[in-house]
Amino acid sequence: MAADNSIITMSEKRKKKKVNITVTQLLSLLPEKAINQIAKATQINRYVKVLDGKSIFYLILYSLVESQRNSLRTMEDIFNSSTFKFLFNLPTDKTVKYNSISERLSKINVEFFRQVYELIYKTLGEYYSEIEIEGHKLIRVDSTMVAEASNKLKKGMNVGKKKDGKKQVKYTIAFDGSFPVMSELFTDKEYLNEDKTIPKVVFNYAKKDKDSIFAFDRGVSEREVFHKLSKEETLFVCRIKKNSRIKLVQEIEDGDNRSVGTLNLISDQEIKLGIPQTKKFHKNSYRLIKAINPVTKITYYFLTNIFDRPVEDILAMYKKRWDIEVFFRFLKQELNFSHLFSTSENGIMVMLYMTLITSMLVLIYKRANNVGYKTAVRRISFELNEFVIRLVVQHLGGDPNKAFQRNHQLDQVFKKESKHYP
Repeated sequence: MAADNSIITMSEKRKKKKVNITVTQLLSLLPEKAINQIAKATQINRYVKVLDGKSIFYLILYSLVESQRNSLRTMEDIFNSSTFKFLFNLPTDKTVKYNSISERLSKINVEFFRQVYELIYKTLGEYYSEIEIEGHKLIRVDSTMVAEASNKLKKGMNVGKKKDGKKQVKYTIAFDGSFPVMSELFTDKEYLNEDKTIPKVVFNYAKKDKDSIFAFDRGVSEREVFHKLSKEETLFVCRIKKNSRIKLVQEIEDGDNRSVGTLNLISDQEIKLGIPQTKKFHKNSYRLIKAINPVTKITYYFLTNIFDRPVEDILAMYKKRWDIEVFFRFLKQELNFSHLFSTSENGIMVMLYMTLITSMLVLIYKRANNVGYKTAVRRISFELNEFVIRLVVQHLGGDPNKAFQRNHQLDQVFKKESKHYP
């Protein structure tokens, strides 16, 4: 399924003009040769006869889009089906049990999935990511929690006073508006605090891309985090609590309640932030923008270390932070992200990377074909099954065109793609 030159050319053209994409075109973009090299380097197939790296990779990928109620037993049925084996060119005599899948997930080398995720992000990002702000990427960073019964989950957080027999894990993800660019899993209770999770992802990604601007919510409040961000020249936009202790350096603009999008500007100031439990202030200067919603009368306090952009840009950046909330909803509602398939930390990490890989393919399909999240997942499933039927008919010496009455253009696409499919 390596990408051929015709697919790459089509992807380059897609930058200038939106072109519909099929599932088989998406799958052909997966760099199979490079994935095999990663499998060899990470020794993921050592001492394994059935659930090798390729098999487990495509099993999870296929099951995430094929089943709305995915589980280990569902994956067992999918792996043992003739359809799955035919589609991904796997030996027909291979069979597995759900407990074998569970055991494999708990021990398989996570490094393989991390490297494959980064490889696929880089591959797809070259064709589909967008620079949003004058050469900068706007990275939205936030966290979401997933719960599981405590007797099943080996490692997790007990949250609050509620004794419902559940533990939770936290995923902190960075999202660039097109794809998830980085993720971390947290299982220790100390990481309930967003001051420990969001900054970790921000600083790690900033090492890779110095030109990024980070948008996150007011869950991050520690002054040392803001100090370190400015010290390392990492640009950010966030909100702070209205009772934060500040020292006015200068008034940049008296807002005079002028309209800025849906808000009215109260003030734009250069300020210093107070050091907790002291009367001192940090030496770094920040920009504090106060704005009010004229309907709800709620006042918002936006903090940033970006001084060379108009207020409108800063508020627009923060507003885009909401994209990651929509992304989380998509993961949970359409890709079963609210359910833990494995109860070991190793297995959870594998499923995290595979879910993010699947999400990138769905997001490309959604955008290219101008459909919603649910429709994209459903159509991907339909197209995969239709493609299997075409391959079977062709394999038996029949004419796929008689099985499906399609227009000439789609038939030509199919003929071209089938040459590059296993």
